[in-house]
Amino acid sequence: MRPVPIFDTNIFGHVQDGRISRRDWRFLLAHRPGHGWPLSAVTTLELLAGLQEAHSDRFFQRKAQVELAYQLSRGRVLEEPRSLICREVLRVPFPSEEVPLPVDLLADHIHIVRCAKSLADILEGRVLVNRLRTKGLGHRGFSGFQPAILNDLVSGPKNSWKENIENFASEIYSTWREHFQKTRRRLPDALRKDLKVRLVSEVEKLRFAETIVRWLGGSTEPAALDEMKKRLDAVLEFTTYVLRQFLTRDYKLENHDSDVYDQFQLHYLAMDRFVLVSEDSDMVARTGGSTQAGRIVPFARFLSSL
Repeated sequence: MRPVPIFDTNIFGHVQDGRISRRDWRFLLAHRPGHGWPLSAVTTLELLAGLQEAHSDRFFQRKAQVELAYQLSRGRVLEEPRSLICREVLRVPFPSEEVPLPVDLLADHIHIVRCAKSLADILEGRVLVNRLRTKGLGHRGFSGFQPAILNDLVSGPKNSWKENIENFASEIYSTWREHFQKTRRRLPDALRKDLKVRLVSEVEKLRFAETIVRWLGGSTEPAALDEMKKRLDAVLEFTTYVLRQFLTRDYKLENHDSDVYDQFQLHYLAMDRFVLVSEDSDMVARTGGSTQAGRIVPFARFLSSL
């Protein structure tokens, strides 16, 4: 079975600025399935989230990326990875206290951006559209949305990511907050020296995997945890890198929003059918030691497989 590609957000920026040629883009479109390759919910959210700072030229730059994404996906948006993991891997319902990303709403927002002539039209509900999934019953009419509401959609993953990193840090050194207030460092020198060895241990990865599985409501039996550790290996490798940066450098989680999207995106690799097509050299470097590194492929390599 041919792998299903998850196209990272940077792909559309690279087409726009010419690092991916129009010729290669046309070749990709010619080989996409008739119904397109669905955009990941994570990529969709990141594309839309960029509208919050968009003004004039910046809006049209982001709109052009949305149009490229629509060409590839035919407007389809894939469920977020946590929902897929619950249903296909853990065989449990999605946690009732959490709200999965609303796929139909994200797809409608992509359509609205494509049809908009300006950001003001979106903000004031003056975009003429049809066939929205969440309202209008497919009839032609005017619509729009407030980009700020996207903060609510991404706040859950962001808060979960921040909480997990801080909890992992507390397991390594419970008083890191107090130490940081006194010294502007989160670890004493002695602990900083052996941190690299400790964080690459299989025991630590298993603990990280258990945290994710418990949050999703899956089984924590040893065999089940070992399976999830394998399926989340790229996520765990990425998390280990960020945790090391957090504990040993002046690394502020709130200043690295792209890390939230990258880590969230990597969850798709828990399902065997997906590959991640990305030009993000930082992501590749941070997951280079993962057993799933081969499923994070540059655009040119994916193109050659078609």
